[in-house]
Amino acid sequence: MVSELPPNKHQEKSLRTRAQLLDAAIDSLAEVGYGGASIADITARAGVTRGAQLHHFHTRQELFAQTIGHLTERQRQALHRRLRTVPAETAAGAVLVELVTATFAGKLGRACVELYVGIANDRELRREMLRVQHDLTVELLDRCAALVGPDISRDRLDSAFWLTINLVRGATLDEMVGRDRARRKQVLADWTDLVELALRRT
Repeated sequence: MVSELPPNKHQEKSLRTRAQLLDAAIDSLAEVGYGGASIADITARAGVTRGAQLHHFHTRQELFAQTIGHLTERQRQALHRRLRTVPAETAAGAVLVELVTATFAGKLGRACVELYVGIANDRELRREMLRVQHDLTVELLDRCAALVGPDISRDRLDSAFWLTINLVRGATLDEMVGRDRARRKQVLADWTDLVELALRRT
């Protein structure tokens, strides 16, 4: 039987299908949680056949093992998109909050929390998740340092950075339990002002 597509086209289609499944896994995690993110739900969201899914991922665990790196890469892409739009005159506190929020809030942040919790008892997957998220966080901190400039000490920036990450993750949990969106927005605005004061204090 003659293949309908040349080898390179087959490879492109295969990579596209794989990415669709992994993106669908992120959407499913964010919307229905780890417990509800079934193979059937993910396959339906991806718009692919069961056979295509089995070609790439034989089990749910295998799919989520690959989702770890894919999710982290999507977070990195979100960070880079935000970096391209941050005005040069943006205050240091706003830079910190905006970049951390771009990376760890919203759909990607919810998916990340769900995945952390879902694989917490799997030592190997948890180790991999911690590794890739650590690398992402180090890159994020370095990007923040480059934008805020040398006038702010690295120790002070590090402290404000980790406090901001913890606050944003807390706000993500607040969102996941259905709390008030306007209040979260105000909390982030207030925190931005407080971080600016902390970074600039003499």
